[in-house]
Amino acid sequence: MKLKKTLLALLFLVAAVPARAGELDMLLDRLVEKSVLDPGEAQEIRIGTQEEVKKEISQQRNTTLPMWVQTLKFRGDVRLRYQFNDNENNIYNQHRGRYRLRFFVDAKVNEKVYAGFGFASGSSVDPRSTNQTFDANFSKKSLWIDYVFAEYNANDWLAITAGRTKNPLWLTNDMLWDSDINPEGISARVTAPVNYNWQIFGNAGYFALSELVGEPQDSGLVFAQPGVSWKDNDGVYDFKAGAAVYGFNHVKSHPVFGNRPSATEYQTANTVAGGKYKYGYNSVSPELEVNANILNPVPVPLLGYFGYNITYAGIFGNYIQNTQRSVDNKGLIAGFKIGQRSVSDAGQWQLGWSLRQLEKDAWLDTYPDSDFYGGATNVKGQKTQLAVGLMRDFAVNLAWLDARPISNSARKRERLFQTDINLKF
Repeated sequence: MKLKKTLLALLFLVAAVPARAGELDMLLDRLVEKSVLDPGEAQEIRIGTQEEVKKEISQQRNTTLPMWVQTLKFRGDVRLRYQFNDNENNIYNQHRGRYRLRFFVDAKVNEKVYAGFGFASGSSVDPRSTNQTFDANFSKKSLWIDYVFAEYNANDWLAITAGRTKNPLWLTNDMLWDSDINPEGISARVTAPVNYNWQIFGNAGYFALSELVGEPQDSGLVFAQPGVSWKDNDGVYDFKAGAAVYGFNHVKSHPVFGNRPSATEYQTANTVAGGKYKYGYNSVSPELEVNANILNPVPVPLLGYFGYNITYAGIFGNYIQNTQRSVDNKGLIAGFKIGQRSVSDAGQWQLGWSLRQLEKDAWLDTYPDSDFYGGATNVKGQKTQLAVGLMRDFAVNLAWLDARPISNSARKRERLFQTDINLKF
């Protein structure tokens, strides 16, 4: 028995070196032939040593490769679009083929720090558009830095992000912020669960808007958005509410920013005097969404046979008021969504509709959704959107936007129809 244990110890010592696995098999076979080990014991040793070798290799890899390599992720998406513009300010209707390409890379630098960057297509430096149009006789198109950031996660409830980042504000819609805008600056995010049902959150930070050599003060935006969310015990109902407070520094009397809406096709509505903003745009903007999960799916008429059901319904709303202007200073959007909460696989779908009105000095006209009357203020109208999942990460989106000026008789109505094919990878 002592000899047997000694031999087993020697075998494990030999097996500790992966390069000698073949020698281990030969030695085990010889020991079985000499009846020192029975076949079952030899097989146990083989299995045990293989597991030890795998564990050792895994540990070596984990200690050799830095964390950012182990956690490195590559993602992206492609969007192909047909767009029809019926803009009454133009002589002719417009049919356009467009596409968008985005590519993202992110990783954990260490246990506390997360970093990433992304590239996106786009025909110009306009922050509200990553579209490229089928145009210019097959000429090659540009790729831009879309975002680049570092995030420090101090603990479970506090994260600080700096760089060119995805919008840190919680938003239910694009009335104020086009979804393509990635602000530049620093922000903090706080998440504090109270109990199973309630959670408090908050976003705050500073965005840099301009750096002008000929001006005594650079313009910027200080913001804070406290909020709260709730869910019931049964997983049926939930809601989320927040109120953003915006403080624009040195925007009043500042030269107008670039990338405003086209003055010929749409309108540049913010009040300007001598090429500079006449008013400031400090504002408050409360926001709310209420959601309901339908636990017993409701078949869609005529389409239920194909697996299209209703499992979700929700409403949302957003209000804004410019506190530095007494008239033409408000905005409002309200809408609903029905179908599924998100669309990422076959059989999933979502229908949404919203009605909005944004007065001329309620908000800067460089930030709203560029598809809604060119992103202008002093505009009202409605938007209908349908997303249908065809396969995993492959969906079709249809959108109909009907918008017109509130008080500008020189500008006319626009109806816009979009068909998108969206693919994620």
